[in-house]
Amino acid sequence: MKFSKIIATIAACAPALIKAASQDYARHLELSILFYEAQRSGKLPANNRIFWRHDSMVDAGKDNNVDLTGGYDAGDNVKFNFPQASALTLLAWSAVEWKDGYKEAGQWEYMKDLLKWGMDYFVKCHTGKTELYGQVGNGSLDHGAWVPPEDIDYKYPSYKITASAPGSDLAGETAAALVASSLAFREDDPEYADLLLKHGKEIYDFADKYRGSYDKSIEDAKGYYRSYSGYMDELVWGAAWLYKATGDETYKKKVDAIWDYPYGDLDPDKFLGSTGPISWDDKKASSYALMAMITGEDKYVKESTTHSDLMVNYKTTPGGLWYDTNLSMWGSNRYASNAAFTVAMLASSMDPNDSKRKQYVKFVQKQIDYIIGNNPAKVDYVVGADPSSPKAVHHRGASGSKGADKGPDENVFVLYGALAGGPGARDDYKDTRNNYEMNEVALDYNAAFQGLLAFLVKEGLNVPDPKQTWDGAWPPKEPKPDIKWDWNISTDEDSYMSGAPTIATGSGLKCAKWCFTMEVDSSKVSVQNIWGGESKEVTSGKVYKVCNGYDNGYLDGKGTKINWNFNFKKPNGGKGVDILPKTVVFYCNGDKYGDSYLVN
Repeated sequence: MKFSKIIATIAACAPALIKAASQDYARHLELSILFYEAQRSGKLPANNRIFWRHDSMVDAGKDNNVDLTGGYDAGDNVKFNFPQASALTLLAWSAVEWKDGYKEAGQWEYMKDLLKWGMDYFVKCHTGKTELYGQVGNGSLDHGAWVPPEDIDYKYPSYKITASAPGSDLAGETAAALVASSLAFREDDPEYADLLLKHGKEIYDFADKYRGSYDKSIEDAKGYYRSYSGYMDELVWGAAWLYKATGDETYKKKVDAIWDYPYGDLDPDKFLGSTGPISWDDKKASSYALMAMITGEDKYVKESTTHSDLMVNYKTTPGGLWYDTNLSMWGSNRYASNAAFTVAMLASSMDPNDSKRKQYVKFVQKQIDYIIGNNPAKVDYVVGADPSSPKAVHHRGASGSKGADKGPDENVFVLYGALAGGPGARDDYKDTRNNYEMNEVALDYNAAFQGLLAFLVKEGLNVPDPKQTWDGAWPPKEPKPDIKWDWNISTDEDSYMSGAPTIATGSGLKCAKWCFTMEVDSSKVSVQNIWGGESKEVTSGKVYKVCNGYDNGYLDGKGTKINWNFNFKKPNGGKGVDILPKTVVFYCNGDKYGDSYLVN
């Protein structure tokens, strides 16, 4: 009897068994690449797969007479190059080391497109040997507005670093991204790889010769992406990549000059002994792993192994997600992925039969499985991956709204592949747009996570899911031109007609904003009044356009009706005379970018 009570107590205290919702890492990898496609800035290519994204910031750099179009933004609309470069370096590294994973997932060509979109932009930003643009857009202006990038109506100035206003952290990271990407392209496109390596070398020389923190030169960045860890880690990081790409011992000496320097324990530039994960700001642990993989030398391997062991044995949430009390409260999934990323990199260089390697792989898989559904909240934190996935992540374009606290509770558009910030310390999660800590998305959130998906595919651990047929699964069903229009006449007298027409869309045709135009026969009717839309416009006296903007009549694709109103005057009288327009042209998501439909 006593024994059975003990067993019952143990069972009650044990964590609940949680079945993984998915271990289809390839499918989640495909979705993550789609997230980056949704963040593209500039003139979009013809093969754009995100139907609600359009050209944006097509004159970026105009204020300084340079072309700074392209690259990526995040959930806001500023192109902060420091975190952007950090994300792209990790992505390029994953492409170099886990190329087979991308290929097996059928995503290699898309991955090259992802990298090229970013690298083409960085090449544009390098306007001189000692001149590098590091930001397009003003953080204060941007964070004071909630509009998709296509609708920006405020200035987006460009900022640069120079020899007299340096930024070794920004330049060092940009160089790392270019050089790492050159290795990813080396086999498929050697000419492009040479171009990236050339720019990477020049930018690194600039970073090393003219030293300083970029946020002292681009002061607007300080309130958003300040370089807290200094720039020594980026100088090591950039040199390590150049050493890997060229084999030039000069770069190894640059690594060792900082690696071997006897920094004090309280010195902010201390390079060895990192106790935290990598981040957009901190490249120490990634440098440990990269140098260990390049050289196999004891001092590098030891430092990387010590750090990896610390990450593997770190505290977690009750459900098992890597969690740091200070860091993880904002973007816990991001930090768990970052902690696992350097562990996976080191594991890639170890003997497959090494017991420690097996421990490392198990740790990595546990973190990813948690993120994609094997967690107490039973949430797949990748948007659009599962019916349980977040539906209200903090993202201007996807929201279909002009305010984080406006519009429908769920985003109008699905931001496929975005990794939501993640749960709290007790595995708790709330899916609301204003929940920045748990529901923000960003370029750096997905970077390490995506790489780990490729790693697990390469490891042979992918378990394909059944075909996803639930409403909203990727690829989404092509919205049908399902538009229901009812004139809803309320009064039809000899001299006038009035009504409150309704518009509704079905079959998944979502319109965050909309317009319609109609042509009336001026011999039979004159429009006395139209109201219910945000704006009205009359062309040639007989063509009328009515538009409804964001947050003023969202059409949900589920048949919910929105109405407007009219008064038509009949100059010649005649009750019952057929005076209504025979056709109406309807524009879903506005008449600037939206698709047009003929409504009979």
